[in-house]
Amino acid sequence: MTPGEWIFIGVITATMAGTLAAVLSGSLIYAMFGLVTAMFGMAGIYIYLNAPFLAMMQILIYVGAISILIAFAIMLAGPMYRRPKEWTTLAKFAAALAVALVSLLLLLKVVIGATHNASEAKPLVVTTQELGRIFLDRLTLPFELVSLLIVVSIIGAIMLALFSKGEK
Repeated sequence: MTPGEWIFIGVITATMAGTLAAVLSGSLIYAMFGLVTAMFGMAGIYIYLNAPFLAMMQILIYVGAISILIAFAIMLAGPMYRRPKEWTTLAKFAAALAVALVSLLLLLKVVIGATHNASEAKPLVVTTQELGRIFLDRLTLPFELVSLLIVVSIIGAIMLALFSKGEK
């Protein structure tokens, strides 16, 4: 195996370990760290697929902003006095098996579809400069609306946190 394949296997392993830690962890903090690990792994997959713009956006938006937002939500929520009913081991196993089977079926569909269309596909090369031009020329309004939606969501979360603590 080539070094690139070993790196890819390491990135996939880190991504899967992070997702499993996020789903199976009993603590919200450990689940958040697992999610951050999975997001870094996704950025590594984007780098492996030669999409550096997507990798940087993954790191800036998801690893940076979203994980900090989740951390603030965990801190503002305070301790949970009533814990949800714990799943049994059999239920966890059945859920994991169902997710694994669905994932395997989707992966097989993608692989089979990719082998049929591989010969007729023409590679699409888009540079970061072209992406920026598209965002700021043709997609300016949706780009600004998404940023406005994010600001309104943050203000709403702060207001909910203040009012739930009894401050007015």
